Amino acid sequence: MWIRKSDRDRQTGRGTPVPTQIVGNEEFDPMPQTEDQKRVEQRIFELADQYSRKLGMSRRDFLRTSGGMAVSFMAMNEVFGPAFMVNEAEAAEPAATREMWPKKEFILDGQTHHVNDSMAGPLMFRTQTAKLGLNPALGSAPPDKDSLHRANYIKEVFFDSDTVMACITGAAIGPPKAYVLTSEQMVETRNVINEMAGSRRMLSHGISTPTNPNWVDDAEQLVKELKIDAWKFYTGDPAGPWRHDDEKVAYPFYERTLKLGVRNICTHKGLPIPGRGKEFFRPDDLIKAAKDWPDINWIVFHSGMKHMMTQVPAGESGIDANGNIPWTTEFCQQIKASGVKNIYLELGAVFGHSVVTHPEVCGHLLGQVIAAVGADHVIWGTDSIWWGSPQWQIEAFRRFQIPATLQEKFGYRAISPEDRALIFGLNGARLFNVDVNAARSAIPADGLSKLKAAYQADGPEPSLTQYGWVAAG
Repeated sequence: MWIRKSDRDRQTGRGTPVPTQIVGNEEFDPMPQTEDQKRVEQRIFELADQYSRKLGMSRRDFLRTSGGMAVSFMAMNEVFGPAFMVNEAEAAEPAATREMWPKKEFILDGQTHHVNDSMAGPLMFRTQTAKLGLNPALGSAPPDKDSLHRANYIKEVFFDSDTVMACITGAAIGPPKAYVLTSEQMVETRNVINEMAGSRRMLSHGISTPTNPNWVDDAEQLVKELKIDAWKFYTGDPAGPWRHDDEKVAYPFYERTLKLGVRNICTHKGLPIPGRGKEFFRPDDLIKAAKDWPDINWIVFHSGMKHMMTQVPAGESGIDANGNIPWTTEFCQQIKASGVKNIYLELGAVFGHSVVTHPEVCGHLLGQVIAAVGADHVIWGTDSIWWGSPQWQIEAFRRFQIPATLQEKFGYRAISPEDRALIFGLNGARLFNVDVNAARSAIPADGLSKLKAAYQADGPEPSLTQYGWVAAG
């Protein structure tokens, strides 16, 4: 049984700044909350009660402050072992957080989502739940108008986080009329927000698939009329799965997109959806395609990670002695062996999954992807707003360090401030031809920044929730 996390938090009043359970975006079955995650959740509330009483605040009000974020990482360090840089002073005094983290990075979130305003039920599964054997609630419960739609997207991504720029994306699953967002709707979001800001704050994907018989005309329209910034592919679309290295199906598309001037292809790999085509979500088809098409930037969403483990005993990470992550470890080995330099690994969803399940898993993930492609080829993405505001992931990545034991045993190197800056946004800016210096000059005075300042002056109200689905048990 699944339940929307935001609904459960509203019923129980137990939302936390950092989620204590994996949430799903309806593309996969979310694993149940682990015993360690339950311990983290309980400890967050205990610490919040302790510090909120000292400050004369309610628990909920305290959890909305930087102190609430601090006690979340304090609780995680207590349960999992030290992996996050946090000082107890941050829990008691907001100024301590500002002193510890004075510099704000240029953050470009390469994977964000909202649903279209007419969406009556969740995503593509609303008419497919019985066929795919999913929770029947997925086919009937309408999303809260304040959760997954564009207005709340702006609040969660731009007002309640340090995100500077974002890319809106969607899914090429099923017929276009069933898409969670069409290309036209994504471009509309980009244009609305950029017009609101008066500067370039949003990018947009265009959804396409070479199995669509009208792909040539569609590609021309999306590039020339809508001026998309990149392509988004789902090779595992159950309606017509395909491979990136299929010379007859896919290669004509690559030739056309280069002629049209769009070199960035983002592709959903890993996290296979239920139904036909599960193996088409494996990333192994990208090595040949990247070799054959060196002028294309291949941005691999989810770093090709198959899934998080389904059972994690208390006190254990679920990773085997060799640190193998299904699909991602093998793919990283293939990249290094091939020598290709035009594959980029994106962290959307899988950073969030791993960092809240066990920091050791996250350490292996980051260690392996950085070793495979270099910190200059890792792309920041959060899969928000399924995960609520991306701020908790931003804080987690700022503070996280690959455990020293893993560095020593596996040769992973420590993540430097320079690495974080590249991953947070400089890599994405390079791919999308964003002048970071110009943006840093223009954005603080743009319309979106003024709206954010007014929102914060009135007293920000972070939602303390996520809008994806969780296992109810």
